[in-house]
Amino acid sequence: MTSDRHEKIDPHRVFALVVGIESYGISHQWDLPGAARDAVRFAEWLTGPAGVPDEQVNLLLSPLARNRQETAHRSLLSPTQENVERILFKELPACDGDLLWIYWAGHGYLDQTHQMLLPYADATRDWTAHLNLEAALRWWKGSGPADDRFRRQIAIGDACRVDARAARELNFGDKDYGARPPAPGRRQLTLYASHAGEVAQNLADRGAGQFTDTLMRRLSKTTLDETVNGLVGIARSLQADFQLLRTKGLAWQHPQFVIDRDWSGSTIFGDRWTDPDLAGPGAPCLDQLAWKELEPLLRGRRPPAHTHDAYRWAFDITGCAFPVHRGLPTGGLMAIAHDLDARQGRQRHMPLTLPFIRYLAARSPEPGWAEAAGAWVDATRERLGSAPVPAPPEPDPEPPALHVRLTEDAESDGAHWVSMWLYREGAFEAVWESDRPLALAEVQDRLADQLLAEHAAGPVRIEFHVPYGLLEEEFECWRLPIGRRCKEIELGCHYEVLVRCPDERNGVAGEFWRRKWQWFKAHGGNDPKAVHELGDGDVCDNLGVVLQTADPPVCVLAGVSERHLLDTLDAVLDAGVPIAVWPRRGYAAPAHGGLMAALAGTDRMDVGRLPGLLRTLRIAAPGVHAGGVRRTSFPVALMWDDPERVPERRPLS
Repeated sequence: MTSDRHEKIDPHRVFALVVGIESYGISHQWDLPGAARDAVRFAEWLTGPAGVPDEQVNLLLSPLARNRQETAHRSLLSPTQENVERILFKELPACDGDLLWIYWAGHGYLDQTHQMLLPYADATRDWTAHLNLEAALRWWKGSGPADDRFRRQIAIGDACRVDARAARELNFGDKDYGARPPAPGRRQLTLYASHAGEVAQNLADRGAGQFTDTLMRRLSKTTLDETVNGLVGIARSLQADFQLLRTKGLAWQHPQFVIDRDWSGSTIFGDRWTDPDLAGPGAPCLDQLAWKELEPLLRGRRPPAHTHDAYRWAFDITGCAFPVHRGLPTGGLMAIAHDLDARQGRQRHMPLTLPFIRYLAARSPEPGWAEAAGAWVDATRERLGSAPVPAPPEPDPEPPALHVRLTEDAESDGAHWVSMWLYREGAFEAVWESDRPLALAEVQDRLADQLLAEHAAGPVRIEFHVPYGLLEEEFECWRLPIGRRCKEIELGCHYEVLVRCPDERNGVAGEFWRRKWQWFKAHGGNDPKAVHELGDGDVCDNLGVVLQTADPPVCVLAGVSERHLLDTLDAVLDAGVPIAVWPRRGYAAPAHGGLMAALAGTDRMDVGRLPGLLRTLRIAAPGVHAGGVRRTSFPVALMWDDPERVPERRPLS
């Protein structure tokens, strides 16, 4: 069998639009040194090692004044709205070519549907003229009178992908270029410098974007044929390069590539290409009737709790390799179902969508919907002749936890009213409350009594519900006489210790809090968008607004100094972020790799494992000293504010 994946590429049938914007008319604050030089480097690779004729590479630059002399001989055109759209939608479609490259270096934003918005050099605040990259790619993929042209299309965006709603002073408006049905033979691959929600790093000392700088080191070693036919491998190598940089604390972004089929039309098996003529018979796809009946079941429903678990189980049960991207596909439940239908397992004759819907039905709190979803699975399976779908596994039991609420007493200096509950088997049981305000030393004594009481035996976790002023109290370092022969034991080494601040979750912040927790339950803690890592340079007046603009992040790793700590915690609470980690007072944030590396030793941290992970790190950590006292704890605080685990406010009496 032959495949056009290794067909020789004729450079004379390759055309390109290459854009680099360092200087924007909107403001000098938008200056982005290096973007124009990055575009020049990419264009020089196309016209040099790749062999593409100069006149077929449209290079549009907006350099900073200090770089104009260096780039002036490369381009006479500025990347204005008129120039870009004339070339992209009029001149290039009239060319007789096989391969189209689109490269863009500059600022970037995401709209509410995660489409990438790339402002032009002549954008203004009142009208932020931009290229909608996804809409443009849909237009280019559409069918027309020249369907035999540009059957391969590659787009590369070295730009941030931050939420446009955070830039309230801008006005992007809507941008579309007309809908056309997709041409069956056209293939596209899009390579982004970062995941949705991430900033693409600029290397000021090199005058280059970190993504393009890393990419060009790869491309400089490859020919045009090797690059085009091996682009997925190059993209994966880039991801590995950035993973190594992140472990060294030299990068934060996660490059992402988007593709559903290779150049020959082979579909994806896990994240590997599978030649359909060599792989043998695969699982059946859903038929049109199945999609027609599934659409009303999923229409308008946000991904419920355990959606990621259901997605993962669908791969496990069909023997299909789980995708390396870890996160759920964007676009809602129907988009997830379509994604699964394209990733067919080989060990069982079963479309992946069937176990996915079966899992959601088993976990749904709505009996009517669960019954309808289960009936759809049964009817579809029987009609397609698929293998039976087994029952999903039972969820892991939630470990028992002791909840300690401290309420500030207005008439006493530093004293608090105290209530304690035991949470186990899905219910709260009130176990003790104080009859007067207690000092923190007395609270420690009463807590020790409860941990030694028979009815409180077995808690794995201690959750302190505290007022804002106690967030800096080192509860995990409390030493209680609960060991053998009343030996003092540090709480954080024996229990999962976390702090909560539910009294601060009021107003609109309470809405953000519940929304973000629902996203966490649906998407799980492995999603790259779940975590947002902060340093001192990221703390600003509108940090809370930035954190609240989308459902993720649900966890902030605040590797900030003491000077910025309270501002960071304020932003976390304002944004409704339910989970946060920060260094205790007197301890610096980890110098190499940030909190992410210190917590996980890798960029693939699972947020759901944080309580247990911190306890493990505290046990293994070497001794530290604070205030003349030797402590063994890992000097890091964890806020874990679950809105569904808040005991009722009522006295025991």
